[in-house]
Amino acid sequence: MVLKTLKQFFPEKNNDCECAYAEELKELNDFGITTEKHLIVLLKKRAEEVMEIDRSPMNDSDKQFYSDDHGKEFVANRLRKGFWFSYPALLRIALELEYGNAYEDYAHKRDGVVGPD
Repeated sequence: MVLKTLKQFFPEKNNDCECAYAEELKELNDFGITTEKHLIVLLKKRAEEVMEIDRSPMNDSDKQFYSDDHGKEFVANRLRKGFWFSYPALLRIALELEYGNAYEDYAHKRDGVVGPD
């Protein structure tokens, strides 16, 4: 359900990683998005803004971060193709835009990031 819906809103070039969407589906459910219709409503509202973020140029520190994490070829390929994020990241950006600090806190807990006290 998730992949099919994402394909309706985002370009195919961003569909470039293997993902079963189990973790993403849990996140959606945790935020009350439990049906395909709910997901469509979220993406209709946020897809344009998500794609603006995806198209925006990355600064040098972001490029370095991605180079260190994924390799220089990964960054060079993304620069050539004019996008940064794969479908799972686009979905998470939509969640962050929609739910703000609540989603950021959730993501930090998911990733084991300790926030400021």
